[in-house]
Amino acid sequence: MEHVLIWEPKPIPKVEFRLYYDDKGKVICYSGEQLDGNYIIIDAATYAEGRPDIRIIDGKISKASTSAIVTKLIANDVEGIECAFEDVSIVIDSSYIGKKQKWKLDIHELG
Repeated sequence: MEHVLIWEPKPIPKVEFRLYYDDKGKVICYSGEQLDGNYIIIDAATYAEGRPDIRIIDGKISKASTSAIVTKLIANDVEGIECAFEDVSIVIDSSYIGKKQKWKLDIHELG
């Protein structure tokens, strides 16, 4: 008597390489897991490099030196950190009674 064994392997889940970064575009970590925070999906070669010196600007990797990156605070009505209108260095919360202004960090790569 002949037996036929039918075996189907479990599908291998597709690996997704992620680069997690903070609000200023600095690398936090490289991971294949789903973590909380900002991330972009990268290829295997970039993941293997694991460079800590790169920046993420507008969702893209920038390998420019830090001297070629200019940051500037700009007033923004929609998003950003809420500050007192008269002084950007005074960060406020919802209980603040005075005039408010939101500021966002704008990052530009030179060259």
